Amino acid sequence: MGPVKSGALAALWAVFAWPASAQQCQLCAQLEASAEPAAPLKIDIDTTLDFSSAAHTDLGQGTVTIDPRTGARSFVGLVGFGGPALRGTVTITGDPFRRVEVELPATIRLNSTMGAKADVSEIRTDLPSNAVIGADGRLVFSFGGKLTVLNDAAGDFHGRIHITADYQ
Repeated sequence: MGPVKSGALAALWAVFAWPASAQQCQLCAQLEASAEPAAPLKIDIDTTLDFSSAAHTDLGQGTVTIDPRTGARSFVGLVGFGGPALRGTVTITGDPFRRVEVELPATIRLNSTMGAKADVSEIRTDLPSNAVIGADGRLVFSFGGKLTVLNDAAGDFHGRIHITADYQ
């Protein structure tokens, strides 16, 4: 009978020990998940969005669109004068393997050196829906958009884009 009791005790001990150890792991996981990130997020715009030079082909508004993935430029009511158009590129640095949510504005107002105004809308990125900082502590992405100008708008247009990022 000795061996049967010993075996039964060992099995009983294992049954009671397992949930206690599982609870401890769940507690550790909750503490780790609620811990504050060690590194604050830093956002750097590496390349500014640049639509290059264009002119109206007719009266009315014209648009230039830059694709965030390919950097390809397309025109409606405008013609390009050459020069490189650039999609914007951004680097976010922070804690490796952390998920982040990135927000860009819906529209950016641009002002020209001659007092005219234009808007950049339909701002898009090449970020996946669940963006994650890489093992090197960096998340790099591109963005593009659609520049709309009216027939009397002229000059060298400039504006600022406000990008926010938060850990998830």
